[in-house]
Amino acid sequence: MRALSTCPRHKYKGSSKDVSLSFASYESTQAEDDDKPPIVILHGLFGSKNNWKSLSKAMVNATRRKVYALDARNHGESPHTQDMDYILMANDLDLFCKERGLRKVAVIGHSMGGRTAMTFALTRPSMVERLVVVDVAPTTMPSTVLDDNILAKHIESMEMVLPQLSPDMSSPAARKEAERILTSFIPEEGVRKFLLSSLQKGERLYEWQFNLQGLKRNLANIITMHDLKGLSYDEDVLFVCGANSPYVR
Repeated sequence: MRALSTCPRHKYKGSSKDVSLSFASYESTQAEDDDKPPIVILHGLFGSKNNWKSLSKAMVNATRRKVYALDARNHGESPHTQDMDYILMANDLDLFCKERGLRKVAVIGHSMGGRTAMTFALTRPSMVERLVVVDVAPTTMPSTVLDDNILAKHIESMEMVLPQLSPDMSSPAARKEAERILTSFIPEEGVRKFLLSSLQKGERLYEWQFNLQGLKRNLANIITMHDLKGLSYDEDVLFVCGANSPYVR
């Protein structure tokens, strides 16, 4: 475990108002330890709070803490916005805490959520009891990801799916057709299944649960962390990553 700090050039201020985030909360059936701050979980790009349902319940049982799993802006059931960057998403987390009177939290962030968590810890260190960052580093994404344009290709492939899905299709049929289309562009079955978990039937048409155009427009802000000169988080930070992950090098 280690502390987190950055040595970039200047502070950055987002240009959009804060967003009130959708969330799921999990509590123990036994007495909670009121002395311990709650755990807040931030999902990754293309994800949602539902990805963490099982782990949230396990954390409640293991820690006797309350657990909140959040939907980031432009994801899940949270509002769609024109602007998106890590300063704004850290501001959203700050608003979430203020809305619930949370003065200190333990934060777990995966991928995009990990960068939001690091930004939050660097800009509001007194509010973070402990920090866990999963499968991402406090730097620009590795060249292996950027050179292959992996995330941009995922977005392009998902853009091709919706026009091919008739609103008359059953959900299983639509999911099967969507996977057939994605298979041509995304060879990893696990990635396809993950993306397809966010395909849903809207009021009239099939749609992605995340704001695909908003993510496409702000992709440059997602693959790079902001410069936060002179800021530090001096508590221990746990970084977790897979040995073969292309996102941490």
